[in-house]
Amino acid sequence: MRKYAKRGLLAGAVFSALWLSACGNDGNNASGNDGAKPGESSSSPTGQAEQTQTEPAKGTEQSAEKVKLKLITISSDESRQAIMNDYIKPNLAKDLPNIEVEFEETADVAAKMKIYNASGDLPDVFWSGSDYAPAIINANNQLDLKPYITKDGYIDNFNVKEALEYRGGIYALTSGADTYFNPRIFYHKDIFAKNNIAVPTTFDELVDACKKLAAAGIQPISTPGKGGWSPAFFLIQSMIQVEDPAVMQDLVANKTDFANPVVKNALDRVATLAKAGAFGKGAANLDYGPAKELFTQNKAAMYMMMSWELPDLEKNVPDLDYFLWPKASDKFDPAGVVQYWGTPLAGYAVSAKSEHLEEAVKLAEFLNKQDALYFNSTGAKVNFKVPESAPAAPLQQKNLDDYNKTALKIPTLFFNMDPKTAAEYNNAGSLLMTGDYSADEFIQDFNETWHSNTFFN
Repeated sequence: MRKYAKRGLLAGAVFSALWLSACGNDGNNASGNDGAKPGESSSSPTGQAEQTQTEPAKGTEQSAEKVKLKLITISSDESRQAIMNDYIKPNLAKDLPNIEVEFEETADVAAKMKIYNASGDLPDVFWSGSDYAPAIINANNQLDLKPYITKDGYIDNFNVKEALEYRGGIYALTSGADTYFNPRIFYHKDIFAKNNIAVPTTFDELVDACKKLAAAGIQPISTPGKGGWSPAFFLIQSMIQVEDPAVMQDLVANKTDFANPVVKNALDRVATLAKAGAFGKGAANLDYGPAKELFTQNKAAMYMMMSWELPDLEKNVPDLDYFLWPKASDKFDPAGVVQYWGTPLAGYAVSAKSEHLEEAVKLAEFLNKQDALYFNSTGAKVNFKVPESAPAAPLQQKNLDDYNKTALKIPTLFFNMDPKTAAEYNNAGSLLMTGDYSADEFIQDFNETWHSNTFFN
């Protein structure tokens, strides 16, 4: 029995924890944007649908017959509840006076949508998620919104239109705060200067810098390895991109697999860093919070993390900066390629069976705009065009400028996996962080699972 199989029993528990950390709303991740944290209770104490009769806007006829639509949406955290209570409900009658909405708010949209999909009787508009939307789309129950939002011009409100697309269509409208989150290598300028280390521009230079720091008794890199967090969400993907971004594009489109030589080289790079002690002792068990603390307390020279941590880091780390991912071949332009967070399947969707498609699309567009207005008010950059919030801090602006300059934006591979595939990917990634698990073992253990991935079916 291989090492991977010995830890297989942990995969389910590890995946659950990872999924919560990736989609929660604790300020350490992308949440509250287009993802959502599973909660303990719904805003409707009885669990029944909350019915809301909208009042006619001023100037409208009381006698005009309204179109009645059913909406099921997420209420799992404070952000989602604020969007509903402070934006959606107060503005609905004003913006859509001809529509009356029956609201159903729940913390577990996935479970309810699976039931609705099985029955074929879906709400007119619903919150879509990457873990259950493919089944609804495959059943022809989730509307391709692309023709509708192209015809009415709504699509022009999005800065990064490709972030919306799935299988050539658009099946959910997302405000897109997640779109601007990307993996960065943060570093302490003072530690680099004191140890005469130049910012690495190639992977070999990165390895040399890590060896030099380790020899000086400084942990080179801090990044959460517990449950394969970093490998699953960005590290493996980054190591593929630094050699050949086209292979990464093929992988997210299911046009190649993990036996691809470029993918194998990427896995070797992660293993090389681990063997060189770049991630420190016990890296495979390092959790999210402790990984951040190692960097903020000057105990690690670099911090590989998604950019959602940048606002807090910029406030609390005086010598903070970041550098672009060092290249492993000339096929990679560090300033021209970036991975973005999120999934095109998280957002407001429309039932293809709705009797009022035009009105349902308008409702989905309205809901998405309210999301964007809320997140913009918190200072988050969103993909949907709304009036800008307060100016960003210098390093945050630099990150945004670098992001906007990239010609090639590649979605996160992890979100193109069904739950079983994602769990196995987490597990293999965690083992890779130990330095005692090879690229060949990773491929042998995971590639068959990749081929069984139902996300693309």
